[in-house]
Amino acid sequence: MDANETLTSRQLRVIPYLLASPSIEEGCKRARVGKATVYGWLKQESFREELYRRRKEVVDLAFETLKANVNKATEKLVEHLDSEKETISIRAAESIIEFAQRAIEVEELEQRIRAIEKTTRGQP
Repeated sequence: MDANETLTSRQLRVIPYLLASPSIEEGCKRARVGKATVYGWLKQESFREELYRRRKEVVDLAFETLKANVNKATEKLVEHLDSEKETISIRAAESIIEFAQRAIEVEELEQRIRAIEKTTRGQP
């Protein structure tokens, strides 16, 4: 059964407010629904699942937007390496080095995870 089939129209109306707010309490205020009501809904699996599904959609969209602009951001940082203002060029260099280190760490973690998955698949 689809999660939307088990949710009321009121619950479905509140979810976007919860997603757009920094806290559940703020989301409740914006949606004009009591905190106790929303916390009660959060005990329902179907409501939690729909909220999680929609939150994941929002995060996925944000990540896609970030990924689409990585090249542009990198080009801008590289541009600033040649800045006449030393503080700007130093900050750009530090950022580039920091991002490269993080990328290497993530790549290493992904390789370790793949190796663990490969090992565990071979076990009963």
